[in-house]
Amino acid sequence: MKKLILVIALGLAAIASVPAQAATAAGTFDVVINLTSKCEINSFAAPTGATINNVVFNYTSFQTTAATSTGGDFNVRCTNSLPYTMALSNSGVTDDAVGLAYTLSLSAAGGTGNGANQAYTVNGTMAANQAGTCSSSAAACTNAAATNKTKTLTITY
Repeated sequence: MKKLILVIALGLAAIASVPAQAATAAGTFDVVINLTSKCEINSFAAPTGATINNVVFNYTSFQTTAATSTGGDFNVRCTNSLPYTMALSNSGVTDDAVGLAYTLSLSAAGGTGNGANQAYTVNGTMAANQAGTCSSSAAACTNAAATNKTKTLTITY
């Protein structure tokens, strides 16, 4: 009987000295990203915000050649691979302060976003031989009081 108890005790000691098996469980999951595409307009002078450099005409009454504008530079930055189009609110106008007619156009009708600034220009042309209106006794007038001088550039994406 002592031998039997000794054998059982040694057996139990051997079982107790064996380390327990570790168990693991694994699961998988997806990372879900919701990206909202975007385009923005900014000028060379202002890195962000809907800013376009002013379009400026210098014109002398009855000049014999058409005038072209300066300025009008801007950037469009859109999400990578996002196609977009651009349009002006009104491209042919007679200014209601100085009475000079002009047309505006864009250097491109649109593009595809690449995540970086893409440069464009609002171009302007003013026909030759226009008289204009200047009710001031000053030698030069501006269209500061014009109610139709503000234009809108729309980016559709």
